[in-house]
Amino acid sequence: MKKFTCLMIVGTVLSISAPAFAESRAVNISIGSIGGPLDNAALRTVRQVIGFAVGTSTVDKFIVYSPRTGSIPIEGGLSACAEASFGISNTTFNAFIQQLRSINPKPGTFYNLELTASCKLK
Repeated sequence: MKKFTCLMIVGTVLSISAPAFAESRAVNISIGSIGGPLDNAALRTVRQVIGFAVGTSTVDKFIVYSPRTGSIPIEGGLSACAEASFGISNTTFNAFIQQLRSINPKPGTFYNLELTASCKLK
């Protein structure tokens, strides 16, 4: 009976702490123009950092929200989400986020990073 009680306690603790592991395992990325010309060098750097993360299996889920084909054209920029691979450590994923944060576009270009639990289709 003590083993069963111990098992129930451990199971409860693990089920409560599981969402903590899932927090901030993805990042929403958006870069675009505020009206002037887009900083293409910053956009290219963002794409290279994401491409490297996908290539090294740091990121295994990458969803592009825009630009997409449709009735509303998007002129330049990028809106996407990158989610950490299942077996990747928080340290490695945080290093990827730090690389993204180190990008500083020129004035006239907005650049936002937002941590989220997971990527979702919009």
